[in-house]
Amino acid sequence: MKLLIFDIGSNSIRTLRVTQDAEFESQFSGKRVYTTRLSEGLAESGALSQARMLQSLLVIRSLHSEHAAQGFSSFAYATSAVRDAKNGRAFIRSVEEIIGSGHARILSGAEEAEFAQHGADPEGGRIIVDIGGGSTQIVRPHSRESWPIGCVRAKDLAPFDQLPMIIDALYPILSGIFGPADLDERHDKPAIQSEHQIAPEAMLGVGGTITTLALLCEGKDSFIPWQGTKRIELFALRAVLNVLDGMGDSERASIPLLKDRHDVILHGGVILQFLLERLHCPRVDATLSDGLDGYALHLIKTLS
Repeated sequence: MKLLIFDIGSNSIRTLRVTQDAEFESQFSGKRVYTTRLSEGLAESGALSQARMLQSLLVIRSLHSEHAAQGFSSFAYATSAVRDAKNGRAFIRSVEEIIGSGHARILSGAEEAEFAQHGADPEGGRIIVDIGGGSTQIVRPHSRESWPIGCVRAKDLAPFDQLPMIIDALYPILSGIFGPADLDERHDKPAIQSEHQIAPEAMLGVGGTITTLALLCEGKDSFIPWQGTKRIELFALRAVLNVLDGMGDSERASIPLLKDRHDVILHGGVILQFLLERLHCPRVDATLSDGLDGYALHLIKTLS
């Protein structure tokens, strides 16, 4: 079995190749990221733009054709941008015209959170924060929830490139989206150190925003894969956001690690900062395993 899996997100399309041998041993390889900004303008129009849909479909068509020639079957799932857009289902039909009928689906927020858990923490013992382009998922031992805010959508709602202005604009929005009860009063008891504090080791972060910030906290300027986790301390996150703010957008754009997210990294960082403060948690561990891995495991089980 040879699979090419597309994760169609708000900010980018990611791919994962999966091969399974005769002994049913599965190998995951070659995660790739293609920035298409599919959700650009969605907050204003309620629809995916024709230009961004075309760009995304061209990426999917090119990769599908290349891998089909090598014997790979393509599957795709879409998340927040397609889920929320009034023309999202029409877009998915266009994807299926390329990769095959029944091979693409739109995930609900709960499904998106579920696959993130399966990929990053299959034992289900940790609290997972997944900040995407259009939505944020929080998975706890007994709940999986999704909220309609991510780094790209935050940029649409707070179109500034200076950190103080972003914080001033976003914090009231984030407070309204998450709500005081959602985060402060609904902690799962096994993860609690005290009435208002989540155990630090319980927080696991996934997604491009968090993994990028983890590398920046280490002083890296380009993407370097890693095994296990990298820790982001809240104080270090605040320091990195202030350094990025001092650079300005043009200087941020010159950093290889930020080439495709230089204009939304502050917004994603502010979301993470808000969540850590609201959850009374001083740190989060970043992992490269995420919902794409979880969906791959789901497909292997379904197709085997």
